[in-house]
Amino acid sequence: MSTAEFTQLLENTILSPDANIRLESETQLKRFSNENFVQYAGLLSQVLIEENSRVEPRILAALNLKNELISKDSIKNSQFAQRWSQQIDLESRSQIKQNALAALTSSEPRVANASAQLIAAIADIELPQNEWQDLMKIMVDHTSPNQSENSRRAALLTIGYICESADPQSQALVSASNQILIAIAQCTQATEPSRTVRLAALNALADSLIFIKNNMERDGERNYLMQIVCEATQADDVEIQAASFGCLCKIMSLYYALMKPYMEQALYALTVATMESKDDKVASMTVEFWSTVCEEEIDIAYERSQFPESPLQSYNFALSSLKDVVPNLLKLLTRQNEDPEDDDWNVAMSAGACLQLYAQNCGDSILAPVLEFVEQNITSENWRNREAAVMAFGSIMDGPDKTQTTFYVHQALPAILNLMHDQTLQVKDTASWCIGRIADLAALAIDPQQHLPGVINACLTGLQDHPKVATNCSWTIINLTEQLTEEKPSPIYNYYPALVDGLIKCSNRADNEFNARASAFSALTTMVEFSSDDVAETSASISTYVLDKLGQTMAVNEEQLNLEDTQGLQELQSNILTVLAAVIRKSPQSIQGVSDMLMDLFIKLLQKKDASFIEDDVFFAISALSMSLGKEFQKYLEAFSPFLVKALNQVESTVAITAVGFIADISNSLEEDFKQYAGSFMNVLGQILSNPSSRKELKPAILSVFGDIASNIGPDFVPYLQDVMALCVAAQNTKPENGTLDAMDYNTRVLEAVLDAYVGIVGGLHDTPQAIYPYVGTIFQFISLIADDPQLYTEDSTARSAVGLIGDIASMISDGSIKQFYGQEAITDLIKKTRSNPSFSQATKDVARWARNQQKLQLSQ
Repeated sequence: MSTAEFTQLLENTILSPDANIRLESETQLKRFSNENFVQYAGLLSQVLIEENSRVEPRILAALNLKNELISKDSIKNSQFAQRWSQQIDLESRSQIKQNALAALTSSEPRVANASAQLIAAIADIELPQNEWQDLMKIMVDHTSPNQSENSRRAALLTIGYICESADPQSQALVSASNQILIAIAQCTQATEPSRTVRLAALNALADSLIFIKNNMERDGERNYLMQIVCEATQADDVEIQAASFGCLCKIMSLYYALMKPYMEQALYALTVATMESKDDKVASMTVEFWSTVCEEEIDIAYERSQFPESPLQSYNFALSSLKDVVPNLLKLLTRQNEDPEDDDWNVAMSAGACLQLYAQNCGDSILAPVLEFVEQNITSENWRNREAAVMAFGSIMDGPDKTQTTFYVHQALPAILNLMHDQTLQVKDTASWCIGRIADLAALAIDPQQHLPGVINACLTGLQDHPKVATNCSWTIINLTEQLTEEKPSPIYNYYPALVDGLIKCSNRADNEFNARASAFSALTTMVEFSSDDVAETSASISTYVLDKLGQTMAVNEEQLNLEDTQGLQELQSNILTVLAAVIRKSPQSIQGVSDMLMDLFIKLLQKKDASFIEDDVFFAISALSMSLGKEFQKYLEAFSPFLVKALNQVESTVAITAVGFIADISNSLEEDFKQYAGSFMNVLGQILSNPSSRKELKPAILSVFGDIASNIGPDFVPYLQDVMALCVAAQNTKPENGTLDAMDYNTRVLEAVLDAYVGIVGGLHDTPQAIYPYVGTIFQFISLIADDPQLYTEDSTARSAVGLIGDIASMISDGSIKQFYGQEAITDLIKKTRSNPSFSQATKDVARWARNQQKLQLSQ
């Protein structure tokens, strides 16, 4: 295919007025990519530099190639990187990179922007492999004053993109940090003649800050950088002002410990003064600065509470700023959107979010200025002031002392309830949100005799109001139900019939605008989950309703529906199934006589032509049914298995994760009878783990399921033990793929799953200690790893499982042959830390004491 023909194909994809031609062109491009990726990538890069072609296909060429190189899915991302490195020869890769760099200097800004994204995608693959080592130098050179304005802007944009997507520990960027910083700093200065270049430089600076730690630790370089950013906050251009305050937010987040002198000399005054800016974006960024301050200080306080020896120090910037910042935040609350249905983020929302963080950070100190504002404005004739007053009150529910909060809720609640009848939707919306906040964070402040009837009536009225108000009222009901059922007897049960009736009416709305219908179903789910025998009749009415409603939806002829109506129907079925699953779990005895009918309904839903939207929800409902029926569920396995296998094979979909969890449910339901199915399922799970296309979330899910299966089939798990232990050992020895929080969180989930597997295996094989004996050293090596990881040993459930495992193995093999493992310092330390952690439950501490006794018995051998 010639370049001209390929360009025409790209053009047809986005510019043809004929939908059939557009679809056919997209199909051809995809086929071409699959059949000859090398030629496809080369042609895309060639189109990119065709100055005589239209702009649209050139942009599409860059973006298409970029999307064939990187993906948010880590599995696909790895596959794309492998294809680039192994399928495309060095010469072709070099040519593509040259074309991308050439397009970066295009006079057409949109082409240059697309090229910047493409270069960043290639860098994401090559820089970690120590390839394209001159890229950052090329980018820095492109920012020099003798280059064109568009070339400099595009180079800075590229630097930003590269830094944004790179591993924070990237040596390629850390080693180039000096050159990057010099280039950005030169373009950020007030002497820079080009507004677009200066703006691009500030954005690039924000993205690169994480890589310049060494520079920030040197006083001279840090002072210079802070000076030019602070100068940029005083620019006449509001975009530059906003970008510079965005940089200050990022600097505060990354380098809080270094900010004390700058707060005293400049940042405090700068941000407080600029909060009054008439430009919403600029004002929002200054608010964001103080939100960042609060977030950092909240994190430091938590860190010090968990680890008193932590070197982190809080400068209490937020507490010191209360008298200046909070009044400004309260003023900004009155700058709401005019349109009540406009949910775009605005400066008033930013101020509300910041006020919540101030309350969490500063506690009782926030009360006086906010309550004075509320008192002055809650009955104002101006709706903006009324709404701001209620927003302010709701924002300080979390942080101050509960006794103080209760006192002020008693004073303010009647006025807030009255605003549920306000003529202005914005006021009603925020009043309903505020009541929900009170129910969530200060439910005990709602007196059952004096206040609760009014709150319930407000919710029932609100459920029939505008969808935004109805959604908040459903949330309030959820909070009231969760919080007040802890009291015995619970006052909320007196209102169950009325609340259920109101929620059922709300759930019968014709549409789900502003999530009102779905929220009503969520509230019904919560009411089922927290119900008791006192409200059994009302709970039964929910069951009857959702079954009838599900039957109605299944009677609809979907072939006559348009796409929007089909999606609405599927969403409704998803909501109904969630409630039904809760009903089944809560009252397993109630479904004994209707399980055949339920299973028939569930199978019919899975047989629908497009069941993908509700597949997860059907599986959750069937899972609930299996847990309720126990071994009796076995009679449905033959009919259900094809759908389960189909879901398991969709390894790139989330439904596979749900299906894996369902295997655990089946094993727990069938208990030892699961052994007849174990071989087939273990084989399927092993295939999923070895499939390179499998979602990474499947790995921890499957490791956990191994534990469930082992605990249920006991000695019959021995044939699988060697392979499973090999998988567990490999998993416990893996490291995070990079330094991002997501990668580290995922690694923690994998380690927790390994622990689940070990606990299940040891529990299941308790009567066959000889099977476990060869692996004791491996398991104790893993427990030592837990003992050394604060992310793991500070979690109640994880610590309980780990010390329980120590005790279980000791009681299994009590002849002293493994006593050497019990003398390890890490084991003693873990038991001690678990016993003494004040935040752990008594049950966890009891397990730790038992493990300590088992340890003593081992060491006494």
